[in-house]
Amino acid sequence: MKQITYAYDKTDGLVYSRVGREIACPVLQFDKIGQNGDFTGPLEYQLEKSPIQELAHYWPNFVWTKKIPVELKNHHRAFWGMKPLPEVAHA
Repeated sequence: MKQITYAYDKTDGLVYSRVGREIACPVLQFDKIGQNGDFTGPLEYQLEKSPIQELAHYWPNFVWTKKIPVELKNHHRAFWGMKPLPEVAHA
């Protein structure tokens, strides 16, 4: 059974997830930042796998936590091929 852990980068707030010795990194999709690169549209990120040792120099910036929104957790879980968590009903 896979175990997933989550972290956010305290310098930019981006969320990472780790399974085993790999980490899912959010990579900015520069080609989708508005026409002619004018930065008018929303920023879009795509998750990409990396060995954890490739991010060793960023490790001090990571805050490991379970307090990640379920929607974002489910995005990472889908990336890793895991079933989604149930959404929490809001009162």
